[in-house]
Amino acid sequence: MKKLTTIIFAALAICFGLTTETFAQYVTAEFMTYGADGTTLNKVRMDQPGVPYSNGVDGVSAQFFTGGSRDLVIRLDGSRTRTAVFDFTEVSSYINAPAWIYSNPLQSFKPQMNVLQAYYAKENCQPDLNGVYNCNFITRTNAGYLYAGGDRATYALLWNPETTNPRPVNSPEKTSFVKVNYQKDSLGRDVFTITPLPNCATRENNFTCAADIPQRVIAGLEKTSGRTVSSAGQYVMPFTLVVRPK
Repeated sequence: MKKLTTIIFAALAICFGLTTETFAQYVTAEFMTYGADGTTLNKVRMDQPGVPYSNGVDGVSAQFFTGGSRDLVIRLDGSRTRTAVFDFTEVSSYINAPAWIYSNPLQSFKPQMNVLQAYYAKENCQPDLNGVYNCNFITRTNAGYLYAGGDRATYALLWNPETTNPRPVNSPEKTSFVKVNYQKDSLGRDVFTITPLPNCATRENNFTCAADIPQRVIAGLEKTSGRTVSSAGQYVMPFTLVVRPK
């Protein structure tokens, strides 16, 4: 049955001229060193500042899955040369933190990073009266397949206060939601800017924070060792990811 389905899909693809790009939009993606204020150091950064990850270059996969989930997926696990720097120096909770948090909190990982349903920021966007596109979509982000030297466990880092299955990342604090901002630049090209919100921004308060509440971006670290999944601490982890279609 699976083989028959594959044959039918292939025939439809030939008939209608469908390609993989029909269901995916390839992109470049760049973690910015500093936040919007120009002074706050982001905690997920490029291995080569100013050199974006580009789909199909150096073994990088970077694409929106426009025909299905609408997720943005960036994969560095297939690259021999590209990594991302994860900075765990600002700890929110040391509960179950792995040893490398203390000895080597700057890690170069080859993550699979998934910004859930990110493409809806564009699909749901309508221009204002001046024809300007500037829309936000609130979602969640998971970065998995993180391997630290000398540690046989696998880790995942989540900005995801609404995990769809029980994952031990939202204690003692809830982790942060993520905002996807969609705009068109001066040349009419799409630009997506992805930033986590402070974890005080929740659905209940319409994703805003009271002025007197500390505003921190919190991500939770998850450890998988064999069949055992456990929490591995929480960390202050702001990032700014700028994505442009190729």
